[in-house]
Amino acid sequence: MCGIAGYIGKNQLSSGRVGPTLKLMENRGPDNQAHVVVQRGEVNIDFLHARLSIIDLGEHSHQPFKIGPYTLIFNGEIYNYVEVRRELKKLGAAFRTNSDTEVLLQAHIQWGDKCVDHFEGMWAFAIYDGKRKRLLLSRDRFAEKPLYYLFNSDGLYFASEIKFLWSMTGRLGEVNQKHVLRYLVNGYKSLYKTEETYFKGVREVPYATNMVVDNDLKIDERRYWVPSYQPEKMTLDEAVGRTREALLESMRLRLRSDVPLAFCLSGGVDSSSLASIAAKRFGHK
Repeated sequence: MCGIAGYIGKNQLSSGRVGPTLKLMENRGPDNQAHVVVQRGEVNIDFLHARLSIIDLGEHSHQPFKIGPYTLIFNGEIYNYVEVRRELKKLGAAFRTNSDTEVLLQAHIQWGDKCVDHFEGMWAFAIYDGKRKRLLLSRDRFAEKPLYYLFNSDGLYFASEIKFLWSMTGRLGEVNQKHVLRYLVNGYKSLYKTEETYFKGVREVPYATNMVVDNDLKIDERRYWVPSYQPEKMTLDEAVGRTREALLESMRLRLRSDVPLAFCLSGGVDSSSLASIAAKRFGHK
């Protein structure tokens, strides 16, 4: 579901690297691929995007998406974009599309980095703020959407897939044999006990984190959400009822789409329940 990639640093991405990178990104976004030079000067910024259209399919919703000095590339969905859009319109925002993409960027213009507090969704996005001269990389609460980055002497590269990093840098990375051995000996549960990945120097933006990069390439990571447990006294019937209510509302938001939807059925109770709710409660075929 969409692919993003980009660079901020002293050098420039050549057309000989941009073209092949966009070609690699087609598997994530077959509907449109685009490259925008966000800024040229002492610090150069490039945004690349490959779109899989789901909400507001028109060309006016293609990315990179720009409003004034703000430029966005985005992978994911803001499920409650209709509600957030309604709130933003009350605050004076004017929209030119019906996309969740524009809602995301308008929310950032209105609330800054705290815009993520208003979202229910899954995302990996990058916003360059031309006013404040800063790049914001953000990842959703449970890291559903991938976002890797590589910092070297050239600057900071980021992308949905590691192979996009190699395409932009023009060289293959070195395998992190220590991390491979960690997995082979201790299993997958050991992988996230360190910030390392299978390639040296490549990191992931952590879950529920906003990472700010200024024009001096200084990085500031800020966790915007942590899970919390706040038990309430209730009867079994109340617990069942509230669980059902939460599940139905979750499904209502996630079934928003301008293209046909499909379900992956494992044969278990969870996926079968979701498909049943979509058909019986919300009338989807």
